[in-house]
Amino acid sequence: EFYSYISEVFLCISEVDHTISHLKGWMKEKVVDTPLMCGPGKSSIVSEPLGTILVMGAWNYPLYTTIGPLSQVIAAGNCAVIKMAEISPHCSNAIYNLCNKYLDPSFYKPVEGKIKTAIKLTSMRFDMIVFTGSTVKGKLVAEAAAKNLVPCVMELGGKSPCFIDESADIALATKKIIFGKMPNFGQVCIAPDYILCHESKLEEFVRIFKDTIRERYGDLKTTDASGKMINEFHYN
Repeated sequence: EFYSYISEVFLCISEVDHTISHLKGWMKEKVVDTPLMCGPGKSSIVSEPLGTILVMGAWNYPLYTTIGPLSQVIAAGNCAVIKMAEISPHCSNAIYNLCNKYLDPSFYKPVEGKIKTAIKLTSMRFDMIVFTGSTVKGKLVAEAAAKNLVPCVMELGGKSPCFIDESADIALATKKIIFGKMPNFGQVCIAPDYILCHESKLEEFVRIFKDTIRERYGDLKTTDASGKMINEFHYN
């Protein structure tokens, strides 16, 4: 419960508060130098809304990866279609209902649906797509967007190797690796994906790793100190 609040709710509130406190400054016209070839005259940069944005959230942090980008889309004066991750259906439905309750449906449209819905949306002529998810899915979104020259903003998961050499303090290294690996049961984009360990340190690392996991989380199948795998496919 604590981690869910810190990694989802608190981050959303902080981002919205930060945006509200800085928005007037971001909106101000910025006077810049006028090139000699364009003189006499005055030049300035004026921020304008881009248009209609497709926001596609991820299942591992469904609230922050959906509401976080959406808050910026709204602040910039854009309209939005909001596609929640279908793999986390309860969160998807909650966000769907909250958007319909608190946002004007003429400008902000939440959409629920599975893969066919996502494929259909990414093939449409949005002014921008904001996507959070896996590298594999990100490539598919970028490919579909490219056909309509739609720019994309993406945050993708990937490989995060850890290196343990002969000089490593194994107890300290293990604590750091577990800190990066275990939040949300490893379902986080920056989680260490694999470890390259010097053979002289391997046995010690495995032993301390197991002991530290048991100490911090107890039985992983029954603990309340960590989340659970999202579905059987990801468990396997």
